[in-house]
Amino acid sequence: MIKLSILLIVFVGTGCVNKIRMTEPTRSLAEELLMSTSIDRSLSLLDQDAIGRLKGFKVFISDIYLKTLDQEYLIASLRDLLLSNGALVVDELKDAQMIVEVRSGANSLDNSTATLGISEDQSLPNPVTGAPVALPEIAFYKKENNYAATKIAIIAYQAKSREHIFSSGTLLGGAYDKHFQVLGLLRLRFTDVPELRLLKQINRRFR
Repeated sequence: MIKLSILLIVFVGTGCVNKIRMTEPTRSLAEELLMSTSIDRSLSLLDQDAIGRLKGFKVFISDIYLKTLDQEYLIASLRDLLLSNGALVVDELKDAQMIVEVRSGANSLDNSTATLGISEDQSLPNPVTGAPVALPEIAFYKKENNYAATKIAIIAYQAKSREHIFSSGTLLGGAYDKHFQVLGLLRLRFTDVPELRLLKQINRRFR
């Protein structure tokens, strides 16, 4: 019975040390896809009739009030949206007939993890030196939830007269990526990010 228990612990522990990520860049692939998907979904809420009021006009996109994560992607996506709806986006303010300002109230990611067993951040004091000794993660059940949210707002007005054209109000987008692990063997992933779903299918083909 004791031998069986030891074998079970070793078997479970071996399953738990496997890592999904092979490299350690500053930001993971999943995080970047979560954030870009969240941005895409917030911009998709912009009223089409409002965008139509800019059709045929030279438009300058102002990011003076925008300081946020993935700012370049947000601006480039907004630029694409305006151009594809007939606005003439210009690079210089002096050339503009209309100004579109974008601001962000939130654009980030939250993570929560719950582990039944020994988590990777636990340790025991060395009985000789007293220094902490890290314990290997042995998770009988582990859950990790990742949520991204983007809150932006857009206002458009005439460049010279400053006459108000439209205000978008709050545009709120989000995305999630959830992981579940049982005994280090059974791994489940649920996500509403299209690219992560596609990558999951591709990974299955090469296993």
